[in-house]
Amino acid sequence: MPKKYHIHTKVMPLNLDYVYKFRIERGENCINCGRCTKVCIYEAHKRGKDDPRKMADPNTVVCRNCFRCIQECPRGALEKSLDKDFLNIGGSHWKSDIFITLWKQAEDGKVPVTGAGYRGPFTGQGFDSMWTDMSEIVRPTRDGIHGREYISTSVELGRKLNHLTFDENGKLLSKINDTVDIPIPIIFDVPVDNLSPDIAIALIRAAAQLNTCVVLPVNKVTADIKKYIKNIIPLIYPEEIDKYQGLIKNARIVAFEYAEDILSTLPALKEKIKKISNALTIVRVPATKSVETIVSKLAHNGAEIIHVVADYRGMELNGSVNENKRLGKDIIRAVHLKLVEDRIRDEVTIIFSGGIAMAEHVPKAMLCGADLTAVDLPLLIAFGTRLYENPEKIIVFPEGLEKISTRTIMQRIINLMGAWHSQLLEVMGAMGIREARRLRGETGRAIFFEEIDNETFGKIFKEREKANI
Repeated sequence: MPKKYHIHTKVMPLNLDYVYKFRIERGENCINCGRCTKVCIYEAHKRGKDDPRKMADPNTVVCRNCFRCIQECPRGALEKSLDKDFLNIGGSHWKSDIFITLWKQAEDGKVPVTGAGYRGPFTGQGFDSMWTDMSEIVRPTRDGIHGREYISTSVELGRKLNHLTFDENGKLLSKINDTVDIPIPIIFDVPVDNLSPDIAIALIRAAAQLNTCVVLPVNKVTADIKKYIKNIIPLIYPEEIDKYQGLIKNARIVAFEYAEDILSTLPALKEKIKKISNALTIVRVPATKSVETIVSKLAHNGAEIIHVVADYRGMELNGSVNENKRLGKDIIRAVHLKLVEDRIRDEVTIIFSGGIAMAEHVPKAMLCGADLTAVDLPLLIAFGTRLYENPEKIIVFPEGLEKISTRTIMQRIINLMGAWHSQLLEVMGAMGIREARRLRGETGRAIFFEEIDNETFGKIFKEREKANI
């Protein structure tokens, strides 16, 4: 049995102003009695370090919104209000609470628990309309993060055989394809082009420590990061292969953007790569209306790994603004079912990215049919980056980020992935699944709101429609 995969987290505060749901303010009528320090179990209130006779400013970071200090203050000197930035940040997909959750996970690497029970939506768009089967959660030996039973979160990238062929003497005739194993079903996808060198290095070093990979434009692979090439997936144009032969020779995987001519040139492209190294190839396909057809054609032409890329909200690309676009859940299912219909699903690895905002989205994407996911924006949010969806997508890096050390940013990314890995183990343990590979396409272990809604109320509404006609 292989050694259990463990992510070593470490509390890593970030001294930058960030978004909080509430702001606590202490009024001038405070008499410094210290009553709030006694009733707040989260230590949001403390006396001043310089002068213990006076109260320090409240620490909003640790506040869990219990309102005990507000109720117990004898002078009514404490006031709590919604933070203005909290109300404006994010949008329809990247909701404000997601930013706070990711920030806390990057802080200490733990699954955030407030003790107030689940207060999120039981239905919504995309992954919010999907529930996972947790029937095994009642079993006393359920593993989860406690390690009583072995749970493997590793996945295998590359083209596989759907059957093996032997000769009359039992000798294997089938050629086994090269594959790459990573211990967590997540790779990093650099989300913006204007990342500073320090942030890029932090992302790469975090990927190396987690033993996963980061997709990086080939022109960004500078001399000082080539030592991490085993954990870098260079994104390259076909005409640049000769120029970057030295880099490709040491890489495990290289990626190409999809173009119409790649359908016919893919075999020759793979052959050219194989003459340089044993690197696997990824074809990045935009999630358009015809994505499942394109993926199928690529798979038939010998594609090893196909990366389906949706927009930052997990929606289809292109099309008009008012057009009814598919969401990530439906895109993945369409691709998966098309490959199943063509009887080639087991031969190709499917990566999905776009709108992967929370830890639960990883197993849900895999249940829909993806082999693994690629994350982007959560990596930036881990060190304080803000995203605004309205009226247009804007990414804002926090002030003072240039003063934060590479080591701090790297550890916060590792912490974030540690929290996500713990939640993946919890989900798999509660579902009774011991290998991440078994998650792929297991839609029978999930419930989709649209389907049960149609089964429950579909007939009623159809009868009404007929009556109105």
